Amino acid sequence: MRLIPSTPLSCLGTAVAAVVIGGFVLVGCDVVDLDLDMNLSSGDGTDSPDEEASASPSPGDEESEEQDASAYGLPESCETAGTAQIVGDLAPGTVLTEESGEIDGIDDSEQLSCTYSDGSTEPGTPSFTLLFTSGADPSANPDVVEVPGAEAEMNWEVDVDVDVDTYHTEESDDLGGDLEYVGTVDGASRHLYLELPGDFYVTAIAYHDEVERGDLERVVLQAAGQIRN
Repeated sequence: MRLIPSTPLSCLGTAVAAVVIGGFVLVGCDVVDLDLDMNLSSGDGTDSPDEEASASPSPGDEESEEQDASAYGLPESCETAGTAQIVGDLAPGTVLTEESGEIDGIDDSEQLSCTYSDGSTEPGTPSFTLLFTSGADPSANPDVVEVPGAEAEMNWEVDVDVDVDTYHTEESDDLGGDLEYVGTVDGASRHLYLELPGDFYVTAIAYHDEVERGDLERVVLQAAGQIRN
C-alpha cells in the first residue's frame, strides 16, 4: 500500500540567502535592522575554549538519550498493557485477536497487536487495533498492520488517497514522541502513530468505524504512559 496524500504539501522547503548591507540583513522582502559589532578580533586564529567545548556533546546529554531510548518496552500481552481498559467503548466488539512476535522481513523488530471486533472476518467489519511496535516504523510498512478480514477487501498494491498530518502536542512532548495521523479520504480507515524514543511506536487503527482523531490520540498517549518504564 502506497500512501498518496490527497492534497499537495502546503509549502515547499526553500533556501533563503541573507545579504548584509550597511548594517541591515535583507531576507526576501523583509529588512531586519541588526546592531552589528564591527570590531574585528585580534586573536591568534585559535578556537576559543567556548567553541571547543560546544563541539562535542556533554556526558549528561548522552546519558539522557540512552535513558529516553530505554524508556519504553514491548508489553508481554494485551492484558498486561491494559488495552481493554484503554480502548474502552471505542471497541466495536468484545472479541480480542492477539498476535505477537517478530515482523517478517524486518531484522531486530517485534510487535504486539491487539484487535477488537465482533469476531466476524467479513470485509467491512468494524475493528479497532492497538499496536505496539519495536524496531520498525508501521507508518512506513503498512503490511505490519494486519486486521482480520481486511486482506480480503484491501489490496496493498492499490493507491489509496489519504490525508496525512504530522504534529505534536504537550502530552506527546511529555512522552518524548511525535504524532502522525493518516486517514483515507473515504473514511474507511484512520491511523494514528505515536513515534517514541528508541525506535518504538504505539499505533491506534480504526477500520470501518467513525472514530474521532481526539479519541485516537487519547488511546495512543494513554497506552504509551501505561508501558513506560
